[in-house]
Amino acid sequence: MEYSTKTVGNRPPNPADRTRKSADSSDAQATHRGTAVGGGDDFPPGVSGGTAGARFTLPLVALLATSVALVAMMLWHFAMVFLTLAPASSVTHRYQKQINGYIYPEFGQNWQMFAPNPLQQNVAIGARVQTAGKAGARHTWEWANLSVPHINAMRHNPLPSHLDQNMLRRAWDFYTDNHDHKDGSPIGMRGELSTEYLERIALQHFGRKWNGERIVGVQLGSRINAVAPPRWSTQKASDNTDYQVLPWWPVADDNYREL
Repeated sequence: MEYSTKTVGNRPPNPADRTRKSADSSDAQATHRGTAVGGGDDFPPGVSGGTAGARFTLPLVALLATSVALVAMMLWHFAMVFLTLAPASSVTHRYQKQINGYIYPEFGQNWQMFAPNPLQQNVAIGARVQTAGKAGARHTWEWANLSVPHINAMRHNPLPSHLDQNMLRRAWDFYTDNHDHKDGSPIGMRGELSTEYLERIALQHFGRKWNGERIVGVQLGSRINAVAPPRWSTQKASDNTDYQVLPWWPVADDNYREL
């Protein structure tokens, strides 16, 4: 079989020309692909690589800053708890006021959860106030049961607040544990701190005025009686009710600071 060869311009075709055209075609396709992938024509209007990078960088920076802050707060809390439980040292002696101010009473450490004899008493905390009327006349008002609002908030509530359950009772325990039982004098720095804390909780109930008159004094007291044992128990509970009344405390603007 014979093949005929066409000539262009009276010149036989050169195999090198076909090789050169193939290379030119490949370069053109590669250039076209590069433009389609790397060029800016295919991006939506107003969006570029730099803008997208900035848009994703800001949330990452915010997330990193938040993570660092949370880790710092966690380390600070663990450090305060450790210094509270650790043996006395030069650090705890120097910064005892700052440590106690952070830990007590909200983060106080105790073994009550694992106690073999848990709390078996009903503790009710009451308070009354003195007000200054016209011409400086003092008026003393009736006792108010501060425990009632907390008990009502817990009753029929499957997930009661920690504040309703423990704040008032723990504040009272904090006070009695850090005051002398004979003369009522405060024991160290915790005694002064517990007095201030308990007074501020009581004043949250009354506010700055009571019955239209400015509060100038507050007094607190407790009523404690034993919880009746279950019917199947042979244990007997005391029928006595113990009362404890604290002295009057003067009220100033500093007592209304937020807890």
